[in-house]
Amino acid sequence: MKGLVDGDILVFRCGFAAERNLWHLTWGDGESKTFEYKREALEHLDKVLPGKFSREEGKDYALWPERELEPLSHALHGVKRTMTKLAEACALDLDREMVVMLSPGGETFRHREASYRPYKGNRKAEHRPTYEKEIRKYIIENYPTYIAEDEEADDLLAIWQTKLGPDQSIIITMDKDLDQVPGLKYNWMHDVAYEITPEEGDYNFCMQMLTGDTTDNIVGLPKVGKAKATKILSGLKGYDDMMKEVAYQYHVRSPVPEWEEYLTEMGRLLWIRRQPGEMWLPPASTVEDEWDMTEEELTL
Repeated sequence: MKGLVDGDILVFRCGFAAERNLWHLTWGDGESKTFEYKREALEHLDKVLPGKFSREEGKDYALWPERELEPLSHALHGVKRTMTKLAEACALDLDREMVVMLSPGGETFRHREASYRPYKGNRKAEHRPTYEKEIRKYIIENYPTYIAEDEEADDLLAIWQTKLGPDQSIIITMDKDLDQVPGLKYNWMHDVAYEITPEEGDYNFCMQMLTGDTTDNIVGLPKVGKAKATKILSGLKGYDDMMKEVAYQYHVRSPVPEWEEYLTEMGRLLWIRRQPGEMWLPPASTVEDEWDMTEEELTL
């Protein structure tokens, strides 16, 4: 059994655990206070400037963050402690059975595929751990590590699980995207181990195709949330039938006229690779001549 660790989450969690932002607020005649969270600072501002709806930053008050760092050794110790706990939770040997997967740290094929919205374009470039490079270096030097090329750690995790077999590996992550990949999973945030069947994986992917993924700035279909997507897929079984319905929904709900190209792009952004270099393709036939758009279907 191999424990396949999502190294990106490991880097970010241990990196951010070693730092925090302190929010400094000043107002009035030089009065000031420091807060741990921006939300708390804004709530306090409502109390000290009540009823002042048109207050201006720089005129009525000033609010700015200051990053407070713990020593790098704290972050690296966090990596060591986390890896040990993950191995114990999955009943695996840390030295022989744990493998870490890391993204390359730059753009991947998904950034090139995205044309309707920039892939992950909603993320702030500066919102990364200060010690990111040092933590990556420590992981590479201390654990068996593989770095993805022109793809993400998620793709490597799925490729390895597919190659090893769903019962000979366990993906250790917190990322729901990997729930489209059949096999054992361990969510270390919730301390839960579970298995995704091939049928569940197909369903989860089709759900994402309908709803998109706001975390990665992937649109999906406008005004289709989880409840509506669940209703659309209700009663359907098998990848082919579900994907035929997904294609139909893109045909009638696409925000652009070129619905087939839009469908293909969303699929390539959302699909987690199972084979090296794999690129997702839509169903061979959408059976467009059988589609009969009705008012009821459009208002699901």
